[in-house]
Amino acid sequence: MGSDPHADGKGTNGILLPGTTISGQHTPEHPAENGTSPPHSFPGPTIDGRQTTTTLYEPAQLALSPIIPTLYRLINKAFKHSHTSIGIPFQGERLQTESEYLKQVGADPGTFVYITTWTNSGEPVATAGAHRYSGEEVMAAFEGGGERSTFNRVRMPKGAEGEVWELKLMAVDVGFSGKGLAGHLMRLVDGEVLRRVGEMGGERKVWMVITTVTEANGEFYRKRGYVEDYETVHGPGFMGTPKGFRVVHMSRVLDG
Repeated sequence: MGSDPHADGKGTNGILLPGTTISGQHTPEHPAENGTSPPHSFPGPTIDGRQTTTTLYEPAQLALSPIIPTLYRLINKAFKHSHTSIGIPFQGERLQTESEYLKQVGADPGTFVYITTWTNSGEPVATAGAHRYSGEEVMAAFEGGGERSTFNRVRMPKGAEGEVWELKLMAVDVGFSGKGLAGHLMRLVDGEVLRRVGEMGGERKVWMVITTVTEANGEFYRKRGYVEDYETVHGPGFMGTPKGFRVVHMSRVLDG
């Protein structure tokens, strides 16, 4: 049998999930471990009187981190909470294994992940990352259609001719939502993307893109400057939902 170019983006039952909107872009292997420098950590926000620490990881650093087992469980819990709360049943887990998390992070040039932990315990409380889209990447609809391509972005934002990056795998511990952690990480991600683009030299317009379920997170991203590129509507019964749902592909231009 031939290889499946979408395999790295599969979730439960082979469904492509948010954060894997362009298929076939991530490299299957992670960088070599030899000579990997330690990640950069700095104080994070204080939440309910507790101090946090935020750490910036490159893929090779993340692959060596002992935090992965607790981190991918946090992502699973946050994903399930946001979807079941709006009536989308979800069998199994968002991420099946630790290695699947690393595959979805990817190792293509430019990829990075922020993780915020409790300073006293090292337990993760929030995370977000980003990766750069290849300027030559051609986005085409997946021929199979159906559930498999539900979350697959098939075109760039209108007018996007510069750098395009994706905000991906953002999750906050459900017990600490509404405390500013998501906003904290989004600002860090935006700043890091702009820093990396600036190092390339020249003047470049920078776009951030995100794919999400409208009913779950659409308004959250609209309040933070994202606008709708296009939306797909999935009726009652789709993926076992009684009312159906919508998937929105959004973008915003970063201010340098």
